Amino acid sequence: MSKSFWQDQIHHHEKLVFLAPMDGYWDSAYRQSMKRISPHVFCISEFYSADGLIHSKFLADSVLPHQTIEDPLIIQIFGKDPEVFAKAAKIISDPSYNIAGIDVNMGCPAKKVVRSGHGSSLLINENTAFDIVKALDEATHLPISVKTRLSFDGNQDLIKFAQWLQKAGAKLITIHGRTAKQAYTWNADFTNIYELKKNLDIPVIGNGDVENYDDGMSKIQNLDGFMIWRKSFWNPWAFLGTKHFESGIWKDHISWFKNGIYHPTLGEMLEAMDFHAEKLVATKGEKKWSLEIRKHLVQYIKSFPWVKEYRKRLVTTESYGQTQETIAELRNKFSADLLKRPGLGEIE
Repeated sequence: MSKSFWQDQIHHHEKLVFLAPMDGYWDSAYRQSMKRISPHVFCISEFYSADGLIHSKFLADSVLPHQTIEDPLIIQIFGKDPEVFAKAAKIISDPSYNIAGIDVNMGCPAKKVVRSGHGSSLLINENTAFDIVKALDEATHLPISVKTRLSFDGNQDLIKFAQWLQKAGAKLITIHGRTAKQAYTWNADFTNIYELKKNLDIPVIGNGDVENYDDGMSKIQNLDGFMIWRKSFWNPWAFLGTKHFESGIWKDHISWFKNGIYHPTLGEMLEAMDFHAEKLVATKGEKKWSLEIRKHLVQYIKSFPWVKEYRKRLVTTESYGQTQETIAELRNKFSADLLKRPGLGEIE
């Protein structure tokens, strides 16, 4: 990848669409699950410690390798020492990992992250923020991007901050439409992000309260793209919009695309569960998989009226075989309903 990667993507796509990163959830298996349905989505990894990457080859070899379906993959890192970031960049840039870019987390509002000088604290430690981006840009051929917020507490100048990030070498910036103090409360406000775009030469992405693809397209106005976070939870169909159902492989499914939302069949839900489970055991192994998958499985079929009957089994599963048995039982017991759509109330 080259420094012009994001500008090249802007030329090839109407707008850029991202799966917003979430620590502890958006691992390789999850990203593959999203991309299977929505290959046009750009994925940013969970955030990893820059310091951890340079001191643990095990960590690097665990989180940087990925499947082709995830490409182009962006790795997000956090920290506060520019020199450490530069060293981490050299590791991430190893051609064997085939990473497309590096994103810096300057937006996490978690108290323990802020207290340690990471995440959104960099909004008030501006010189450190600029030095980090500069050090990264000089250390790698990969494009550097930044994910941050409107401000820390409403008293910082977003335009000035972003202009300095651009000058330091940032090639794309994502703004969450809340301050760090607001965390995830209040409604996201894109007003200042629209104004920011007028003052930058690099792509600007909007993040916060985007419900689905069509909602994102209606909200971004002059911006270059958007991210979906909450509404993408176990919902790879959230990234499909009117344009996808008016042409291409989803054209025959337009009858079940209503108000910006696609309503999958029970069969599609079970297929999504099975795919996610298979990829998770393949990437993390049976022992770790059995704990990781529990928080995912039941969410795929949360609109299925009989989900309560299977909840306990799904959240206590101990092996891939057990999970396959449960999914097979669901397919067999509800074979007459596999083409019905729980979200539309077609299964009683």
